[in-house]
Amino acid sequence: MIQKLTETISVVFTESGFTSSNCMLVRDDIRLMIDSGAGKALAEADPGSIEVLLCSHHHLDHIGGNDLFARAVIKAHPLEKEAMRSCGKLLASDSWSELMDAENFLFSKTISGKPNRLHEPFRVDEDLAEGQVIDCGRTKITVMHTPGHTAGHCSFLFDDGIVFTGDICLTKVGPWYGDSDSDIDDFISSVNRIIDLRPRILVTGHLDGVLTENIGPTLAEYRDRVMKRDEKIFAYVKRNPSTIHELAKLHFIYPEHPTDFVLYWEKSILRNHLKRLIDRGEMCLGDNGRYFAARVERAAS
Repeated sequence: MIQKLTETISVVFTESGFTSSNCMLVRDDIRLMIDSGAGKALAEADPGSIEVLLCSHHHLDHIGGNDLFARAVIKAHPLEKEAMRSCGKLLASDSWSELMDAENFLFSKTISGKPNRLHEPFRVDEDLAEGQVIDCGRTKITVMHTPGHTAGHCSFLFDDGIVFTGDICLTKVGPWYGDSDSDIDDFISSVNRIIDLRPRILVTGHLDGVLTENIGPTLAEYRDRVMKRDEKIFAYVKRNPSTIHELAKLHFIYPEHPTDFVLYWEKSILRNHLKRLIDRGEMCLGDNGRYFAARVERAAS
């Protein structure tokens, strides 16, 4: 479904769930899209007519339709380009062998007897840079480097107060920062940056609609979930030194693990929280693979 926001700017809402994402469409002197993961809804936007395609980041649910944009100049942040050549990165599962026992069949070189598309590089023609302005005619778009979800994740500020935040997604199970190069502190800073913009309309990759009210408080609540996760993880480990696999069973991140992917993401996000707590001197990792509260913290208590 396409929802028009202004005369030139629309949202392409996916109808395919979390394996796909919403996209932005600009019909101006230059026809432009941001992201391509809308699934079947993408056909309404006529990918063959698009002249410029901007990629918010490398995850497959956001760039899965890129091959349909044969005419477009495709642009992405330099930190995303190499990731768009990695099957594990595309599937948001780059530490699978480290954290999981089961094999991931989507990593196979062939699937159902055919070559796995994810082992072929995704095309990137030009770089996106912080502060770069994309001029479509009446519509101007400023690139904002908003790392944390991934290292090169970008958001996009339209000149009429519309912001597209990609996977600063505001969903009930977010935020997500489970890549090996995701950074929790960067994620918090990126959310704060969006809050400071005071956008008129906020569009994300995975909400069913756009936000026009209570945008600041909604973003702040989303950001604060990160600190609450930290607090819960630390409080438990302080009482019960645990491995990451034991912690994953406690559902600090996801209420359920319906697939191996969700279990993996539970562990990968936990890993980044544990790393952050270690970097802050609040936690240590023992030789037995168990995390425990740092001595300085225990002494202070």
